[in-house]
Amino acid sequence: MSDRYHLPGRPHVLIASVVFVLALITVASTSWARPTFFSNVCAACHTDDTPTCNACHEHRGTVTASADQAEYAPGELVTVTMNGGWESGWIRGLLYDQDDNEVDRATGPTGTGNDGQGNGVTFPVTLQAAAPMTPGQYTWQAAWFGSINNTGATHGEYRRPVTITVVDDQADVGDEDVPGGQNRYVGWGELKREYR
Repeated sequence: MSDRYHLPGRPHVLIASVVFVLALITVASTSWARPTFFSNVCAACHTDDTPTCNACHEHRGTVTASADQAEYAPGELVTVTMNGGWESGWIRGLLYDQDDNEVDRATGPTGTGNDGQGNGVTFPVTLQAAAPMTPGQYTWQAAWFGSINNTGATHGEYRRPVTITVVDDQADVGDEDVPGGQNRYVGWGELKREYR
């Protein structure tokens, strides 16, 4: 046989390439979404729900959450918007306060999925709760709830922090109309109305 047809060392490269491709296919088949995943893993519990990808995907690195204002008066309504996801379909969203108490939840009519109604909760999700009564800076958490790591029926949460700043709702404002030049206290709501 001629040396020009003999490629020393090449069979090792070919074998290594084939092994790498097979390993990649194996990993991909267990981690990427498949059309049958919901039917095979989720449908036993989500019997009335429309099949979805969003409820099973963890959305690692894509979920964002933000508050609607930079500052709040004590007890003022806080609106947090959670967004993200690269798949489609219904999700469940939760909001936790600084003490890890659930203060709001967005989910289907019976607490899960969309009950086959086609109008389940989807991104973006709006969650609301009253601001703390004591001025200060707080960290709340907005959470996506679903099948963690896309591997089965074990559920968990993927949380995003949201900073909630509560300011004193009383401001010491001078009022020349007050007899004796005394100061009066103006509520936070009144101040906000003046600058809208």
